This record gives sequence, structure tokens and C-alpha cells, in this order.
Amino acid sequence: MKKILAITLLASVNLLFVADSPIQIKWGKEFSAPKNSTLADIIGYDNSGFYVLKSRYGAFVSSTLSIDRFDKNLNPAKSIELELTENGKTKYFEQLLHLGGRLILFTSFLDQKSKKNSLFVQQVDKKSLMPDNVNKKKLAEIDYHGNSKKNSGSFSFRTSNDSSKVLIIYSLPFEYNEPEKFGLLVVDQQMNVLWKKDVTLPYRDELFDIETVKVDNYGNVYALGLLYKDKRKAKRKGEANYQYRVISYTDNGETENDYSVSLPDKFLTDMQIGFRANKDIVCAGFYSENGTFSIRGTYFLSIDAQTHEIKTKSFKEFDINFITQNMTEREVEKAKKREEKGQEVEMYEYDLDKLIARSDGGAMLIGEQFFVKTVTYTTRGVNGMMSTYTVTYYYYNDIIVVNIDPTGKIDWAVKVPKRQMSTDDGGFYSSYAMALNKDKIYFVYNDNPDNLDYSGVGKVSTANVRNQVVMVAQVNSKGEMSRKPLSAGIAEVIIRPKVCEQISYSEMVIFGQRKKTQQFGLISFE
Repeated sequence: MKKILAITLLASVNLLFVADSPIQIKWGKEFSAPKNSTLADIIGYDNSGFYVLKSRYGAFVSSTLSIDRFDKNLNPAKSIELELTENGKTKYFEQLLHLGGRLILFTSFLDQKSKKNSLFVQQVDKKSLMPDNVNKKKLAEIDYHGNSKKNSGSFSFRTSNDSSKVLIIYSLPFEYNEPEKFGLLVVDQQMNVLWKKDVTLPYRDELFDIETVKVDNYGNVYALGLLYKDKRKAKRKGEANYQYRVISYTDNGETENDYSVSLPDKFLTDMQIGFRANKDIVCAGFYSENGTFSIRGTYFLSIDAQTHEIKTKSFKEFDINFITQNMTEREVEKAKKREEKGQEVEMYEYDLDKLIARSDGGAMLIGEQFFVKTVTYTTRGVNGMMSTYTVTYYYYNDIIVVNIDPTGKIDWAVKVPKRQMSTDDGGFYSSYAMALNKDKIYFVYNDNPDNLDYSGVGKVSTANVRNQVVMVAQVNSKGEMSRKPLSAGIAEVIIRPKVCEQISYSEMVIFGQRKKTQQFGLISFE
């Protein structure tokens, strides 16, 4: 969950500049941490520094969590291990948020005698980092009588764009092939309950997948889902076997609406939703002519908040030059020959990560090529015995940025070159971190130094743990892209883009580690 706080770091240590660029990088001191310890999330920032959640994996327990504070010089200041017990029994960490200048901790407790799964909230003192157990408050309770511990429900959290509302979703016990049941609880920054509602989806569980649930700045909740026609198959006889549907809960949960978001002549492969200031819903994503694992272009829709009718719609087909950008010469030649024969040429395995609804009514789409391959190898030992082992490969490649103007027209699309591959690690050092600053968008990621002078033509070299630099790609309001490496001050650690966070309108905290060595840095974009 991204958090934007209008705060500026004051202290300066190890200040380095990126050549011919307003981007600056400042590093805190390297510090030693247990080898099995890593950053889980950057929670928030105030005048004393910033707060993070760290996890440590042990031999006999899944993980131990701690709340850590780092000062304005990016150095460790205090750390407290979370004691997750309730009357001597285990309770579970759910979420830690920074809201209205306060640290808010959510935990749950499963009482197997009363068959109740309860959610609690309490404030964390910023100086001691200790949770306030005296004023702990119960927010929600799941009754799972007649069900096992495995079917006792769970909790998840969403925050509105302005951080004024928090949506707590609690799944309720279910029966196979029955409509899914869950609860919605919307609270303000002070954890006052604004409204609460238990809902049952109007579709059988095996035919409906919830893609995302969001809460807007007014406390209205929207669930985007996929409804399959008969079976969970993505495509049937050349056509999509599903439709996207939006289920909304507005007017403090009193009004429920369920409506389709579809385009009869397009096979929509991905969709994200966002909100305009006038409460209209915007939907955008990718479409395909071939199938579910490839894309040919992008689309944008705006939906009237009252009538649920489509007000504007636009499309942009990716041309052959855009599709073949960052391909090898052989791949380009094969793609162009296919197009000359009248065959569809599309881009494969792109996931839509973000839809950013701008205040001017426009929007930005961010996507990334991501896929996983699992390969089983067979080897013969010295004794002649055959053995097998399996390797999982994680690929995180090019980033796509699509700009939609305030009228709903798709203005431009740009592709950021990137090749990342790792094995059996879930892409620990892969993907990207993103920051918005004025009319520019920045991407921070690990790259191969051979790509420093890459011009967009030919092979993109793959980054690996032993040979990489931190790259910053900038895309401006005209769709012009430039890339520059950060200084070599990160030689001892490798950044983890997935946990880096933008903390102000011009700053991002980044985190790097290698074995027991860890380090935080601050990027200033202007």
C-alpha cells in the first residue's frame, strides 16, 4: 500500500548526484542485521524519521515481526519485537498503518472455545514503539460455529487515496460452491465505525472471482470481479468466457448495485478501477485479439456514478514498432513477417499493476511483463542413479506506461526496457518502485550495466544479483523517456524495489540488503 506524506528529510549524509540530472541519492550508514531478517514494509514518516515493519524467519517459527524507527539520517534509532499473545495464547498480526500522524496496529485472536475470530485495533506509541494494550478496541468479530479453524474467516485492509477512510474486509465461513460471504467495515482515521455490512455475493463461488476491492474518499466500496459463463475457462470458441462486473456499496452501505463493464467488440484481458472527484468510476486495462495471455492494445472507460452508463471510451492499438521495441533483431524479423501474413502479433504476459486517476480527470496505466517458469531437470550421479530437481524461474521485464488525457483519449504509450530473471526466490530483488513528481513519473529498478547506453533497439541484457546497477527511468508528460543510473554508492547492498516507498511528493525511501548488511537510502527527484 503506497503512502504519500508531504514531509522533507532535513539531514544529509553521503549525498551523491546523478550526472546531468536533478535526481539525488543520499545513503544512511550500513548496519548489520540477522541474515534471516528483512524489510516487510515502510509504514510512514514524521519529523523524527520513518517507521518500518521488519520480519525475521526462524528455524521453528514462520516469522517474528518488529517495529523499527529510523532517524532522519536514515540510521537505526529503535526496534521493538512485537509480542503477539493474548492471555498467554497466540494472536495474529494483521496490519500496521500510519494514519493522521498515528501508528495503528491491527491484530486478530482466534478463540477456539467460543468459536470467535476477533479483530482488534490499538495505537502504537511512537517513542517506545509499544502498543497501547489498555485502550485496545474490538472492531469486528467472525462467528465460525460449526466450522473448523481453517474455515474461521480472515481480514484484509484497503485505504482510500486520501487516507481518510480504511476498509476492513472480513471473509465469513463458506460452503463449497455457495456464494461467497464477507463483511465490510469502513472506519475513519480515528477508528470510528462509519458503516458496517455483511454481504453475500449474487454468484456461485466457482463462477465468480473478485479481482480487487477499493474504498473511495467518501467511504463507498467497489468490488471488481470476473463472472464466468459456465466454467472457469478464460476463453471459449475464440471469445472471452467471462465478463467484468462492478458491485458497489454506497450511501453508508445502504445502496447496492451490480452492473457489467464490457465492450462487445473487445476481449478485455485486464482491468483496474479508480475514482474521479465527481464520484464517476474509471476503468482501464488491456485488450487482446488472440487470447488471455497476450495484449494488442489498451482501453479507457468512464462510468457515470449515478446511471452506471459508459460516458466515454477510447482505445489505442499498439503498432508493430511498439510491440517489437526492446526485442532482438531475430524476434523483430519474425514478428514483422507474421504481421505481413495477416497474423495477429501481440505482447505476452503483461500484468496491469496500477491505474492512477489524476486530479485533472486524466489517468495513467502502469503494467509490467511478468511470468514464471518451472523446469524439472534430471541428472545422473556418480553411482549411476538418476535424480531430479526443480527450478522456478521468475521473470520481470519491460514496464508499460499509458497516458489518458482528461477527455478520456489515450494520448501516448511508452515502454521502459528492463530484463530481470532470478530463481527460487519469488523475485526478491526484481520488479520496480514508482514515484510521481509534478508532471513526471519515475521508475527505480535493478538493471544490467550493459544497458546504460541502450537505445531501444536490439537485445536488452538481463540483470542478475552479481552484476547490476540501480537505474532510474523518467517519463515526462509528453511520453518522453530517459534513463540514468544512480551513483555506485549501493555497491554493498542490492535494492529491493517491491518494498521501496514514496514518502513525499519529491522523495522516495529505498532499501537494500546483501546477506547481513542492510541500508536505507533517500532519493530526491527535484
